[in-house]
Amino acid sequence: MPACHPGASGSRRRDGRTASGFLTTTFGGCVERYEIEAFLVLAEELHFGRAAEQLRLSTGRMSQIITKLERRIGARLFDRTSRRVSLTRIGARFQEDLRPGYEQVQQALERAMMAARGFDGPLNIGFLGAAGGQFLLEVIRAFRAEHPTTEAVLQELQMNTAITGLRCQDVDLVLIPRPFTDPDLHIGPALWAEPRYLAVSSRHPLASRPDISLEDLADVTLLRMPENCPPSIAEDRVPSRTPGGRPIAHGRHTTTFMEVLALVGAGEGAFTVGAEVNHFYVRPDITYLRMVDAPPVVWGLIWRRSSATARIRAFNDKAVELSRGRRTP
Repeated sequence: MPACHPGASGSRRRDGRTASGFLTTTFGGCVERYEIEAFLVLAEELHFGRAAEQLRLSTGRMSQIITKLERRIGARLFDRTSRRVSLTRIGARFQEDLRPGYEQVQQALERAMMAARGFDGPLNIGFLGAAGGQFLLEVIRAFRAEHPTTEAVLQELQMNTAITGLRCQDVDLVLIPRPFTDPDLHIGPALWAEPRYLAVSSRHPLASRPDISLEDLADVTLLRMPENCPPSIAEDRVPSRTPGGRPIAHGRHTTTFMEVLALVGAGEGAFTVGAEVNHFYVRPDITYLRMVDAPPVVWGLIWRRSSATARIRAFNDKAVELSRGRRTP
């Protein structure tokens, strides 16, 4: 039950507020909302002290409210003794008739407040790759069950449109790999991590090996990320040198992941990827090699700091909840 009540009597102003400043909504032209709330709480607790504590009132003020309500109605609603409080027959019927309507009013208020806090309306979520899309569909289903007034829509993005789509407000959130830094964007918590692999042409000499190390990157040409890719991600995926200092050759810039796969399959270069490509992008012309000493590929949601809403934070919270149990760094 709500915990804000007038508490003290006051003269009614034209705007419907008492002199104390509390809004005293009238039900049926004669009964105040706070009286209804006090009655329903006492009908549940059947104890003036506990009911008063729940409503943050004194016991004396609680008794005054109930007495005033009984005078308005013209009948006793509670039988009171020094040992117990119980509903009268009229009080029990009043509770039975009143509760559904009161709960309907409360639900209407809650829906209005949720809309004001940002739960009503669309929520556009961008993703890269099939694994991210599959995970976000699970999150959307769970999120819709809790927030049916939010229209969550999934939108596939490409490597060259993920950040621009967020900045241009085409999407509200993006599921993107780390590392990522930007003062204008909020970086949500890591949702999961996957082992790092190198995609090479099946005709490449490395393709016959079961796995490789970071030093082996000196023997391939790495395809580059889009030119507008955040530097932190580009440097992570396309390093210039191995840990031992050997130079790594760079190939052409790419714009989409399908383009990357076509170029890798044609032997035009290699590309670092996450392990889940083994399930979603199996191709006879590409071999995926585990990089045994490489850090994992970490994924998480990002959104604009300037337009963070309750529905964005709630969606991220649901994603964090559903990501538990997946692989983590």
